[in-house]
Amino acid sequence: MCWIIRILFIHVILCHVQQYMCRSDTSAEDSHRDSQNSTILKSYNDTFITDKFLSKDSVNLNHEIPRSIIDYPLATNSHMKYITDEEDYTSDELITFVIQTNQRSSQPITILAGFAYENINYVFTIEYHQLKIIFSQDKLPDLILTSKNDSGPINDGQWHRLYVQRLNHTLRFILDNIEESTLNLTNEWQTTPNIFIGSELTPVPNNDYIGKIGDIVVSNAGRSLILREENHSDENAKDLSTTTQSNSSQTVTFLPNDNQEVSLSLPTNSSLRSLAFVFQTYSNISTLLHSDDIDINIDIDGHLTLAVRNHPLQRILSSDEQNPINDGHLYFIRFELFNQTLRVWLNINKIVSIELSSPLIIESLIFGWHNDFLGCIQNVTYNDQLFLFEHIPFHRQHCSSNNIRLKSLHDVYTDQIIAFEEYDRPVVVILDQSEQFYSFSFSFYTQESDGIICSLTDTTYENLILISVRQQRLVITSINQYLERMEISMNQTIDDRIEHELIIRLIHKDHLLFQLDNVQIVRKFVSLFYIHTIYMGQLDGFIKEKYYDLDGEDFLGCIKDILLNDKSVIKREHIYRSSRLGDTCRLTKRGRKNFISYMSSEISFSVRDDHDIVEVEIPFNEEFYHCQLSIKTRSSDGILLSLHSDDDYTFVFYLNRGQLVWKYHSYDNTISEILFQDNQTINDGRQHDLFISRQISKLTSYKNIYIEIDERASQISLPSSSLLFFDVLTVGGSRRGTSTSNLLVACFANLTYNHQLLLPEGIVKYDRYDCFYEQDSICDKQTPCEPIQSLQFCGQIDCSVVCTPSTFDFNKKGLVRYFSDIEPGEYEQIYLTIFTTAANSTLYLTQNGSIQVSIILQDYYPRLIIQNGGIIYTYDFPGRVRNDQWHILQCQKTLNTIDLTFDEETRHYTNLTEHFTLFADNLIHICGRNFNGYIQDIILTADNHYENLIQNAIHNPGLIDYDRSVTWNNRANIPECKFYQYVKLDIDD
Repeated sequence: MCWIIRILFIHVILCHVQQYMCRSDTSAEDSHRDSQNSTILKSYNDTFITDKFLSKDSVNLNHEIPRSIIDYPLATNSHMKYITDEEDYTSDELITFVIQTNQRSSQPITILAGFAYENINYVFTIEYHQLKIIFSQDKLPDLILTSKNDSGPINDGQWHRLYVQRLNHTLRFILDNIEESTLNLTNEWQTTPNIFIGSELTPVPNNDYIGKIGDIVVSNAGRSLILREENHSDENAKDLSTTTQSNSSQTVTFLPNDNQEVSLSLPTNSSLRSLAFVFQTYSNISTLLHSDDIDINIDIDGHLTLAVRNHPLQRILSSDEQNPINDGHLYFIRFELFNQTLRVWLNINKIVSIELSSPLIIESLIFGWHNDFLGCIQNVTYNDQLFLFEHIPFHRQHCSSNNIRLKSLHDVYTDQIIAFEEYDRPVVVILDQSEQFYSFSFSFYTQESDGIICSLTDTTYENLILISVRQQRLVITSINQYLERMEISMNQTIDDRIEHELIIRLIHKDHLLFQLDNVQIVRKFVSLFYIHTIYMGQLDGFIKEKYYDLDGEDFLGCIKDILLNDKSVIKREHIYRSSRLGDTCRLTKRGRKNFISYMSSEISFSVRDDHDIVEVEIPFNEEFYHCQLSIKTRSSDGILLSLHSDDDYTFVFYLNRGQLVWKYHSYDNTISEILFQDNQTINDGRQHDLFISRQISKLTSYKNIYIEIDERASQISLPSSSLLFFDVLTVGGSRRGTSTSNLLVACFANLTYNHQLLLPEGIVKYDRYDCFYEQDSICDKQTPCEPIQSLQFCGQIDCSVVCTPSTFDFNKKGLVRYFSDIEPGEYEQIYLTIFTTAANSTLYLTQNGSIQVSIILQDYYPRLIIQNGGIIYTYDFPGRVRNDQWHILQCQKTLNTIDLTFDEETRHYTNLTEHFTLFADNLIHICGRNFNGYIQDIILTADNHYENLIQNAIHNPGLIDYDRSVTWNNRANIPECKFYQYVKLDIDD
C-alpha cells in the first residue's frame, strides 16, 4: 500500500513539472508571482525566527534564477514606480529582491529608492563594491546598514538576494542569507508608530545602474503587499502635458528661448554629505549651480570652476588633456564631504579635495543662475536622496542635444537674434585685423523712439559711422578725420515693433547707399576708412569723450543678421549672458528713471574704520574708461580704492609703506599680478590726486590704460581682454564680506567714474563729512548736538535750513526763496526732510497768478493744497508730524494721479479732474508762515529735469535768497538734542 502511495505521489510531482514546463514565460511569471513571494517570505521568516542562517556555500543563488526580471537601463528614458496597497502599522516589515550586475564605478550607484510614511526615505546603493542601505527622516541622523568588508564584491556578475526587515525596534540587513548588519532604532525614530518599508518604490531612480533586478517583494506582518505599477513613459508624459502645463521631472533643460533658473528647496539646516547630478552643455561664462556656500560656473574657456566659501576658486578639469566640458557630452559630477574634506569627482576622476573648517549648510540649489546657462541637468541627488524639479513645462523635461545645440562647434558665429534690454551690456566686436569698409547690414526691431543702435570706428576713432534712433526715425551720422560731419535721417518711423533691415553699401567707389527696407538714399562719401570696432547697444565711451552731443539713450530692442562686408562678425563670445540669444525677439519697454541725488565730488569724507568703507554699485553695462580720486592720509598701509567685476577681474589700489601699488586679480584667482608700484610715498597728510584712464594710442591703435599720480603718468599693460566692465567700487577698504588686514585712515574727495558722480547722498555717515588734518590728526566738521551758531550759508549739500518765525516775517510767503529752472512735466516730485515743533505752518509754496500750490501743517497733519481762484483742493498725507523726530514728505504727480508719502507710508489719489502742476512758478518759497524748525534734502523733479535746491545754491549762490533770521547747520542730529537747543535760536554762542 505504501508503495502505491509513493508511486502516486511521484506521478503528481511529474504532472506539476510537466504543467510548469509547458507554460509560456509570461503566464508563468503572472501565476507564480504571489506564490513565489509567499514562498520567499515563508522561507525568510522561518530562517529569521529560528536564527538558523545558512552559509553562502550552502546556497547557490546563481542557479536560483528569479522569474520576474527587468534589465537596466530601460530602453526608454523612464522609471518604473511601484505603489503598495494600504498598510497598517505592525511590528514586522520586510523588503526583499535580487540583483545581478558586474558594473564597476567609483561613484555610488542607486539600485532602488523607497518612501514610507512620516517622511521616511530609504535607498539601496552600491558604493565601492559594497551594499549600503540608508534610512532618512527629516532632521534625524541617518540610519545606515552596510555589508561586511569580507562579504565580497556585490558586482561580481552573480545573483544576490537582499533582505531588509524591521522587527519591533530592530533593523536587519541580510545578504544571501547572511546577516550583514543590525541597528536598534532610537526613541526619536519611534515617537510615532512609523511604517518604514513600502508605500512607494522606484528602482534605479538615477538611471545609473547597469544590471538586472528581480522579485521585488514587500510584506507587512507576513502578508505580501500588492505592488501597483506606474510607468511614466515619454508617451504617457505627452498625454499628461495636454491637460497640464507643468510636472515634476528628474530632468530640466535650459533652452535658448526658455532658460529660466530652477531652484530646489532642501530640508531646513541641511548639512551637505553628498551631491551628484548629470549635465551637458554648450555654454561658457555661465553658472551651472549656485548656493550660499558653493558655486559651479563655466568660465570663458568652457571649463568648470568651483567656488567654495572662504576658499580660492579652482578649475575642475575633465581629463588630463584639459578639454572643455561645453562640448554637449554627458558629464557626471559628485561631491562628498567626509571628515571635513570635500571631494569632487567628474565622471570617474577625483579632481579636487578641499579641507573645510565647518559644515556646509545648504538651504537651496539654484540651477542655471542668472538665466545664462544653456544645457541639461538630470538625476540630482542630495545626501543620496533623489530630488525632482517641480512645475517644469513638458518641453523642458527632456535632455537632448538637439534642443540646446545652437550651431556647430566649428562655426563660432551666431545668426540668432540678440536681445537688448535695459541695463544690458553692449555687444562689442574688435576685429583682429581692420577691414576696409564695403558694406554693413543688419535687421532690427524696437518700440522705443530714441536709442543708440551701433557705431563703426577705425583704430584711432578719427573716422566713425553712428546709427541711432531719434524721434522715431533712423539717423545715420558720419564724421571723418577732418571733423566733417554728415547726417542722414530716414523719413519713416521705425518704433513699430516690426522687423526693419538696414544696408549701408559702398557704390561707385566714392558713394554710399543707405537702404532702410525699400527706401534708398545715396550720398557722396569721400573719406573711406578701415573698420576696427563695432559697438552695439550704446554709445562707445571713446566717442562720447570726443563728441558728447552724440550721446543718447541705450538701444532697447533686437538685432540680428549682422554682416560686415557680407560676412558674419558676431561670435557667441561677444554676447555677455547667452540668455540674450534666441529665435524670437523679446521686446521690453524702458522703465521709469530713478532720480538719484548724488553727493558733490567736492565734498570730502573720511574713513576711520571698517564701518566707514564706502561700497557702491556701478552700472555694469558701462565700459570703464576713466576714474579719479583725491586722498589725504598718514597711514602707511591699506586699501584706497578697488574696482570689482563679478565675472572677470578685480583692480586693487593700496598703500604699501606709503607707496601706491596697483594689483590685478583674475576672477578665478589663477592670475594675481602687480601692474604698478610707485617709487614715491604719498602718506604725508597732503592732497594727492589719482587718475586711471584708458586712451587710444595713435601709434599702436590699442586702448591703453594709464595711471597718473600728481601729474606723474605711467602706461600699464593689462593681462586681460581689451574690454573692462566693473560692477562694484569700494573706497577705503575691501568689498563687504572680505577681511581688511590693514586699516586705512584717510580723507577722500573728487571721486568720479567715467566723469560722472557716483556716490548717492547718504552713503557716507553723517559724521564723516568735511574731513581735514589738524596737527597731524584727522578731523571732521560736525555739530551733531552743539548749540546752533548763526553761520553764513554753509556751502555744503547736507546743510539744514534752520528757520524761526518773527514779527518781521509775518506777511512773507517764505524765509527762503529759490529761483528754479524747473518746468511743469508729466511726472513731478517734491521731496523734503523736516524737523519742526510748529503745529500749524507752511513748508512749501509756489504761486502764479490765481494758481497756488503749497504744503502745509494743520494740527501737525501735513496736507497738499491746490488753489485755483476760488476752488481749493486738499489732499492729506498719511501721517502726523511729531515734534521729536525727523520726517520725510514726498509728493509725486503723474498725469491725473497723486501719491503722497509720509515716512514709509503712501496714500494714492486717482482720477483727478483738475489739471495742475506742482511748480506753478519758478520762484519756490521755503519756510513759510509760522514754520519753526529744520528743512533739508530739498529735491524738485519734473520728468528728466532734477534740482537739488541746496546743491544748486552751492554752485550758484545767486539762485537763493534768505532772511537774516535763517541759519544753517551741517546734518544736525537733532533727535538726540534737547528741545531748547534747537528752538531757542537767540541763545549765546
